[in-house]
Amino acid sequence: MATTTTPINALTAAAFATPEKFTAFCANGGQPLGGIIGGKRISGSMNATFQTTDPGSQEVLATVSEMGEAEVSHAVDAATQAFHGNGSQGWRDVAVEERIALVNRLVELCERDQEVLLACEIRDGGKVSELAEGDLTQIRACAEYFCDVARKIPMGDGPATQISDEMTGATYREPWGVVAGIIPWNYPVVLTSWFIFPALLAGNTVLIKPAEDTPLSALYIGQLAEEAGFPPGVINVLPGRGEITGQCIAEHPGVRYISFTGSPGVGQSILRTCDRHGTRMKREMGGNGSAIVLADADPPVVGRLVGRHTNQHYGQTCCTIHRVFVDAKIADDFIDVQRDFFTGLKIGYQADEGTQLGAVVNSTQRRRILQAQQEAAARGGQPILAGGPAEVSGRDGFYLKPALFRTTPGVECNPAEVFHTFATVCPVDSAEEALALANSSPYGLGASVWTQDVERGIALAKQFRDGTCQVNCHNSIAYGLPYGGQGISGGPGGGVNCEDTFLDYTQVKAVYVSAYPG
Repeated sequence: MATTTTPINALTAAAFATPEKFTAFCANGGQPLGGIIGGKRISGSMNATFQTTDPGSQEVLATVSEMGEAEVSHAVDAATQAFHGNGSQGWRDVAVEERIALVNRLVELCERDQEVLLACEIRDGGKVSELAEGDLTQIRACAEYFCDVARKIPMGDGPATQISDEMTGATYREPWGVVAGIIPWNYPVVLTSWFIFPALLAGNTVLIKPAEDTPLSALYIGQLAEEAGFPPGVINVLPGRGEITGQCIAEHPGVRYISFTGSPGVGQSILRTCDRHGTRMKREMGGNGSAIVLADADPPVVGRLVGRHTNQHYGQTCCTIHRVFVDAKIADDFIDVQRDFFTGLKIGYQADEGTQLGAVVNSTQRRRILQAQQEAAARGGQPILAGGPAEVSGRDGFYLKPALFRTTPGVECNPAEVFHTFATVCPVDSAEEALALANSSPYGLGASVWTQDVERGIALAKQFRDGTCQVNCHNSIAYGLPYGGQGISGGPGGGVNCEDTFLDYTQVKAVYVSAYPG
């Protein structure tokens, strides 16, 4: 790999001032923010609320009403009516160009109010601006891609096949009906877009269940959808905790399809619930991403690039690098570079200029990460950077230092996903040994090879047991290529971002026709 002259730095914050429109939205006239069901604001029959906070300061941003069983049932009814129509045209029968026009109008409104959505990502989600701004570009990119797919993939009757002299058969493709997206807290705007655009354009009505840590962007997009002119009930937003609102969605037989992103344990639990009444489900359930660094790689370049990918959103990215297998010939130099990169990260408040490592999302995550750092050492990892709590002057947030451990083959000190700037580096004697170790994880979301020999890198990448396999890059996505997991990281279906994603939000039946007897 040729040495680059471009500085390789972590994603970095610019100074961000919270817009008044965001503050007014959160304040909501002194009332809790309600769910959006059938085009109306719903406070919830449980009279339960929760607070969403800024993870870098613990400032309360908004109070939100929690949706329970009654609200989920109400939303399913509203979405079902909107899908079929009630004496008028239902969403399933709206022409594709009309759906596209409404989607494009929603995109325009999101871009008009991008400062509000940036505040949702930065203040509610804890992101640095460089990452948050990139996330917002995905709204238009996703919508435009799936608008093209919706024009290309025919719905309804497929070509007829002559089965016999008196019988023909054909396929009939149609939307599921009411579909739900259970969205995680780490990429709320991106993953809401990845769910709603293919689902809506295929003709489904949707329930959006945002994470309780980051509900604001989904609620704001739901508000913009009303302004865009979507019929009531087509887009419904149900804020609440996973164990309450999410479980009620999984238990409702009127929800025909669920798209879930989250942890393996929660995803498998929801799948078991869905199986009881036949709801289909697709899952993306995290990863423990690996990188193989061959002997011809340049440690000053690759060490910093791997460090940048390990630190994306402070490691709170499902497919990011947490396990590195590096040729022993360059291992010491590589570790020195990665240690220096991690040590040089500026820990600070996410809306302050220069911050590169901000607070993790909540106290539970902070506790889990600290425990994982301690367990990595207890399992035999050699601490290069031990991690631990960090302090940021004037801020009461969930701050942690990065952690880096050296390990050896056979010492499994990093078996599970750790959602932070956390990595283990294992020197190896061969690429084959590295590949076997990389594939030993039950996860399988993203992996990469780093080498000047691109053809060799491609050959190795094809052998990963991962859904996204990369050479000299990582955390890669592109519309038209699937993003999904193998192993416990995901399935079934075509992942996201490709034509198969659109097809996932449809079902196909066979229709046979024979002449009337006699």
